[in-house]
Amino acid sequence: MLPETGQLLHIASEPGSGATSLSLQLIRDSLSKSGRIIWIGREMPDPGRLSNILGSLPTTSLSRFHAAAFGEHIDRGIEQSLDLIEGLGSVSHVVIDNWTGVSGKVNSQLTNIMKNLIQTCNNRCILIVTSPMYADASGKDEWAIRGPDLFTTTWRLFRKNPNSPTRILDINSNQLELIPIDDGFEFTDYSS
Repeated sequence: MLPETGQLLHIASEPGSGATSLSLQLIRDSLSKSGRIIWIGREMPDPGRLSNILGSLPTTSLSRFHAAAFGEHIDRGIEQSLDLIEGLGSVSHVVIDNWTGVSGKVNSQLTNIMKNLIQTCNNRCILIVTSPMYADASGKDEWAIRGPDLFTTTWRLFRKNPNSPTRILDINSNQLELIPIDDGFEFTDYSS
């Protein structure tokens, strides 16, 4: 069973561990129940993964999935999502996939645009953002979260170990084990 996301969720993940797939899985139920999704990313989700996770939905549901890729100009995409939220009025979820990029510092302009999106989504729709974590050179933690702390809830997603397909989802120090399956992840309890 999927955990509750709350209104504002940040999924910080080890690169390649499945934050995009998890986000798709989280919005699938909303799409099946007449939800409208705005998906903004640096690139589009992998077509095979997209088909596996959302492919069972009827065409009418998929017509409410509005997705666009903006590359390094993701700030433009976030600004456009603000207009869509205002214009459509029936948006259930906004997903910003890989908002921070994979390297470098998040610039203040992008941070301010994200703050505007958070404010616009407040009590209107659920906002899910993903970002890749980076190896923590300080030794305090294996993975550090990229970007400023703007979000009320942050989930950390990482591989159980380098040779295992199993993922660990850390939600406020409560850990769930995620097993990759064709249409997303299967969740089980996990004791560290």
